[in-house]
Amino acid sequence: FPTPSAQVTFGRRTPRLFGREATAATSPDVTETIRRESIEQYEEILADGAFSNMRKNGTMIFLEDLEKTSDYIHDNFDAILFDCDGVLYRGADPIPDASASLKALIRKGKNILFVTNNAGASRMQLRDKLANILDCEDLTEKQMVSSGYSAAKYLERALEDRGVPMDRANVHVIGSAGLCDELRSFRCRVTGGPSRDGPPPSMSREELADYSFAEEERRGKVDAVVVGLDTAFDYRKLCVAVVLLQRHPGCLLVATNEDAYDLVGSDARHLPGNGALVRAIEHASQRDAINVGKPSRILAELLSDRYGLDPSRTLFVGDRLDTDIKFGKDGGMKSALVLTGCTTVEKLIEVGMGTEEEPLPHIILPHMG
Repeated sequence: FPTPSAQVTFGRRTPRLFGREATAATSPDVTETIRRESIEQYEEILADGAFSNMRKNGTMIFLEDLEKTSDYIHDNFDAILFDCDGVLYRGADPIPDASASLKALIRKGKNILFVTNNAGASRMQLRDKLANILDCEDLTEKQMVSSGYSAAKYLERALEDRGVPMDRANVHVIGSAGLCDELRSFRCRVTGGPSRDGPPPSMSREELADYSFAEEERRGKVDAVVVGLDTAFDYRKLCVAVVLLQRHPGCLLVATNEDAYDLVGSDARHLPGNGALVRAIEHASQRDAINVGKPSRILAELLSDRYGLDPSRTLFVGDRLDTDIKFGKDGGMKSALVLTGCTTVEKLIEVGMGTEEEPLPHIILPHMG
């Protein structure tokens, strides 16, 4: 089979990515609902006139035989990188056949990594969550590549270049306890983090003018402000972060990701992502954040250096065009889009041949299994 370059690969019937064919739903549980909806979306794509024309003119390759599609994956890739939410699970519910497919890849000796823009959990917490949802205890912390871990590795290198070892670094965090734990595992001092009982979420002009920054500047200079998703983000946290950046002009502003939104609910409501917080801080501070999550080159370089990946033999599986698929394309990997997360058939039809910011994948499938 030809290796697709700028082409998109489809299975003609209900396809499988890693050797398990989708089965009809037998119960009304969430996993089977995910299966049914993803297959319906896939069939809509195949019926769309523009996609049909792209097939006819050779822009896309349709691999119609399911066994050959599965063999193609196994024959052409040594490493397979997965996004997590929307690809392997949604909330606490596994994606159809994700567990069996993952175990099959592990048995075949594939290099499996989990690359997520979610900085809300430490790598060990992410490992435990995946092991529990997917019933796969063989997973290890080393396989987990969260954007929190990427932030910590970036700071380790950037601050050491400035002569600041991590055990002397002073980092202020907007984000979760998991992000704070990840940074502390690199021995730096962390302030901020989750909201605690105490001051209100508001901050007046007078209070900001009198604020001492005694806790944040206990070690003197603040070396970095790291921004991860914080569902309790408020005006007080915004004020403190912005003025720290003002008081310390050399302070790094690091974003664990710049995702605009996630989807929640049966009607796919937009849940604002970390990008909304990052933009607020950038605008108020007049600083540009360094994005260390997908689709940044910083994360791609971390994967290359840490895991020795050959991009030409690597497949990235995700559910978003602007982060997952762009990350794979920019990193020289092949990419597979599943229809169990943020990208809908309407979005695919809207982008047509794809754009620089939202490129088309090489492979599209309803769900991972």
